[in-house]
Amino acid sequence: MAPHAHQVVEAVERLAPPELAEGWDNCGLQVGDLSSEVSRVLVALTPLPEVFDEAEEEGADFLLLHHPLLFRPVRSLDTSGYPGDLVARAVRAGITVYAAHTSYDAAPGGVSEALAAALGLRGPLEVVSPRGSLRKLVVFVPEEHADGVAEALAGEGAGVIGDYTHCTFRAPGTGTFLGGEASSPAVGERGRLERVPEVRLETVVPAHLARRAVAAAKAAHPYEEVALDLYPVDGHPQDCGYGRVGRLPEPLSPEELRERVSEALGAPARLVANPSPGERVERVAALGGSGGSFLPEVAAAGAGAYVTGDLDYHDALLAESLGLAAIDAGHAPTELPALAPLARRLEELCGVPAAASRVRR
Repeated sequence: MAPHAHQVVEAVERLAPPELAEGWDNCGLQVGDLSSEVSRVLVALTPLPEVFDEAEEEGADFLLLHHPLLFRPVRSLDTSGYPGDLVARAVRAGITVYAAHTSYDAAPGGVSEALAAALGLRGPLEVVSPRGSLRKLVVFVPEEHADGVAEALAGEGAGVIGDYTHCTFRAPGTGTFLGGEASSPAVGERGRLERVPEVRLETVVPAHLARRAVAAAKAAHPYEEVALDLYPVDGHPQDCGYGRVGRLPEPLSPEELRERVSEALGAPARLVANPSPGERVERVAALGGSGGSFLPEVAAAGAGAYVTGDLDYHDALLAESLGLAAIDAGHAPTELPALAPLARRLEELCGVPAAASRVRR
């Protein structure tokens, strides 16, 4: 049975959590009926007429875009030109359109990780500009059920600290409760004050996974009413944010790196800043899309070179002053490597055929 559009959206949002999107962005459903069935997904970078041509030719009824079709609030929709013409076309063709823009830029395994992989950067990769927030989840559970609840939480991404998973802290205590007339207590009897040995089980969870973690804890818990606390803590989730810093297999001069980038991405790249022409670099930062605003953070991360898109004259001057070799590889070429992995992961999650668009812009 074909999945419905809302199920495909749920899968997309596991890969590109909307909570990671910037406030100015417009990630999410752009056009369509979430109750409609989906037979094929096309993953594309930009809403272009040729992308819609390809979707119709391939029989794709779900179009997953990186760049939103509708970026700003719509007061009127002129269907004689962009974007109204493509909105009308999606409606006529029954194509659901969804955008995962900065939500996928900042996601684990997102745009910059794909770019780093395309460039052959070796890990462990470091995030240039972290995004997202953390929550501390605390649940009180009978000791014999603590392992089951902890395992359920780990299954939803809770308890990750660095290279460690299933991280929890447990402390014994006594829980008290008195069930009312309509209650059905798992321990003891209604109408009687019970005192039960319990464990305080606490763990950390990314804020964008908190809702699913809470649901998992409740499902694994024996009580019909679960005592559970969720509150913010300092820090950022593992691997969430913009840009990645990794190491080249061997040190290269900035010009050699430019050649490597051009070959890897299949598009000409420009070396716009080269403060130390005689030096070779090994630590390289990669950020898909427009990366000029992250130059200070790239320098602070200890990178010797920076590969991104849309670097202007003033960005080049700043990079030079920071001692960074900077390569402008273009907006689209630095984001295109992320499409095929996204299509593959989406197909694995929801079981619907998904492919990256042939349109390369």
